[in-house]
Amino acid sequence: MRVFTTNTPESDDTLRAILERRSATNENALRVADEMIAGVRARGDAYVAAVIAKFDGVTLEPDAIKIAPRKVTISAEMQNAIDLAIDRVEAFHRPQLPQSYRLGNLEHRVRPIRRAGVYVPGGRAVYLSTLIMTAVPARIAGVEEIVCITTSAAADRDELHYVCNRLGVREIYRCGGAAGVAAAALGTQSLARVDKIVGPGNAYVTAAKMRLIGEVGIDMTAGPTELIVIADDSADAKFVIADLLAQAEHGADSEVVLLTTSPSLAAQMPERALSFVVRSMDEAIAITDLIAPEHLSIHARDAASIGARVQNCGAIYCGPSAPPAAGDYVIGPNHVLPTAGSARFFSPLGVYDFVKRSNVISISAEELAEVSEAGERIATFEGLPAHAASMAIRRTACLATS
Repeated sequence: MRVFTTNTPESDDTLRAILERRSATNENALRVADEMIAGVRARGDAYVAAVIAKFDGVTLEPDAIKIAPRKVTISAEMQNAIDLAIDRVEAFHRPQLPQSYRLGNLEHRVRPIRRAGVYVPGGRAVYLSTLIMTAVPARIAGVEEIVCITTSAAADRDELHYVCNRLGVREIYRCGGAAGVAAAALGTQSLARVDKIVGPGNAYVTAAKMRLIGEVGIDMTAGPTELIVIADDSADAKFVIADLLAQAEHGADSEVVLLTTSPSLAAQMPERALSFVVRSMDEAIAITDLIAPEHLSIHARDAASIGARVQNCGAIYCGPSAPPAAGDYVIGPNHVLPTAGSARFFSPLGVYDFVKRSNVISISAEELAEVSEAGERIATFEGLPAHAASMAIRRTACLATS
């Protein structure tokens, strides 16, 4: 049993190890990503087909990697579950749509990106929920073309095709991992490149997204999933354990941590979890903000008020009736969340990730003349006389005609 009392050398070392492990660079993943990116640049679909054959054991002709969703029939129960999830995710995300605005002759213009790639992991499972969480906000934003990037095994499933048809996804590129990301970012003979790639993946997917920033937009860099549970002596141990084990189910590298004021609760936790006995809720909140986890589940009195005080977290689940697992599927908020401490500056995926903004300026000569002299003064201070002259020549012309 791994139970620590805070403010001891052992607990300090354990917390430090969590932070250091999350910030470590995966050099092997970066090396593989570089190799995949170079291969896609050089050979396009032919290279991707070779990667699929090598790692997935599936032989595809290069021109057959990209497919359109097929018409399918799935069980009524599964269809109803998917439709419920889509409806709730749509309802939560629709208010996020940013608006253009005008201030006199100045306009802030919001437009959807034209083409988005949504990455859907398909290793040990087919993550229909990730397809929903990525494609729904893209559709609300008005993205014209949405491409599903996933493994060939996931692309064989009727349920995935149902979701694609339901959400207007017209292209499926049957390659996961770094090669699929590179194909979407760079384009191939069959696949037009996308403007942005969103969605979580393994270390190789994250490495490829990092390497391709600048050639394609990305949502965030993702690491292994994380959950912190804050609990007091009112918590139901079986609910806490259920939340911790659910998050740990994602993989051996998942980080699951309990921060509790109750030593007896800590003593009941599974070996898989790291349990810290804290002196107060204030200390639990401070540690949470330091770690900045992907998920936070609060099993304590006044859970909502505790959640309101947390600054750094992707998603906060307040109370025993709000399991993070339900948030992965059917509650409504997005499950594509910042990890590895990036909740300090990244946000959950949303509609705002699928729009771009422009500023449109069309002011009169008189309005320019009113502000130009101040602009000229600042430009001169910065050592940019041509900037100052570009404004001054217009101000002088305006004064001459007035």
